Amino acid sequence: MALLKVSEGTIESGVQVGSYFFPSFPWKDSDPTSRLCIFAFPYDVDPSTPARAVARDDAGNQTLVNFNYKVFPKKFKSDTINLKDDDLQRVVPPILSQTPEVTDQGSLLKNFLLVNGPLRRLDAQQLVAFSQKTAPHLTWTEPFVPLGNSKVEAAFADFRTYVYNGQVVDHQVHLGFDLAVVQHAPVVAANDGNVVYAGYLGIFGNVVVIDHGCGLQSLYAHLNSFDLKEGDSVKRGQVIAHSGQTGLAFGDHLHFTMLLDGIPVNPVEWWDPHWIHYRIEAKLK
Repeated sequence: MALLKVSEGTIESGVQVGSYFFPSFPWKDSDPTSRLCIFAFPYDVDPSTPARAVARDDAGNQTLVNFNYKVFPKKFKSDTINLKDDDLQRVVPPILSQTPEVTDQGSLLKNFLLVNGPLRRLDAQQLVAFSQKTAPHLTWTEPFVPLGNSKVEAAFADFRTYVYNGQVVDHQVHLGFDLAVVQHAPVVAANDGNVVYAGYLGIFGNVVVIDHGCGLQSLYAHLNSFDLKEGDSVKRGQVIAHSGQTGLAFGDHLHFTMLLDGIPVNPVEWWDPHWIHYRIEAKLK
């Protein structure tokens, strides 16, 4: 997180990381020129990519400012998923039936590849659209909470190789944590916030997206059921849904991730009280 002081007349400010722009938000009600910006190096950005504070005025003038920071490169895991006709038959047709923008290709494998690739990218664009509904202030004061007593079945940015009948047919990156407990396990809100989406969304199946302010949102996917609607307020630890296997899920689990301006980021930091204190709270004080 960076705290910025911008000149009067500034219409846009934030941090630029490569092609990604993370906007700033006012953090003092009495002073709109004092801004905070939570930013990230997405998993696919080279650690040597420069990050700079940027401000623009209504005349089109732009100022870039360097600041001190350090990026710790991270290695992500690889995984192989063997596709079986029974699993594809169970998950792919329901997705097609609820996603009219996807056209049936007449082949179970071709339909899977359409869902796993182009539809995945459309869903990613929709997550960016949800970020436009963010509150201009942080709605939470405590660290985020994970699904309790869960087993991690997949982690953030796992590189997945898909194999069908002994042949590699696809590669994708898994941008969240797969957490499993028992069938239809209660799912709680990771933190205080407001629901910006609750419904069906492509590969995610039944999904809830909660806004926590300043571009930060949490996503809960593959849900069996939920009892929320857009605009509802939720509290940290409140049961909001039950896990399931809707969407592109081959077993009952919760797919959870954090989103920053619609870009998936690793939830691990947000679960860590130490990280929250030194990266967020201490700077604001």
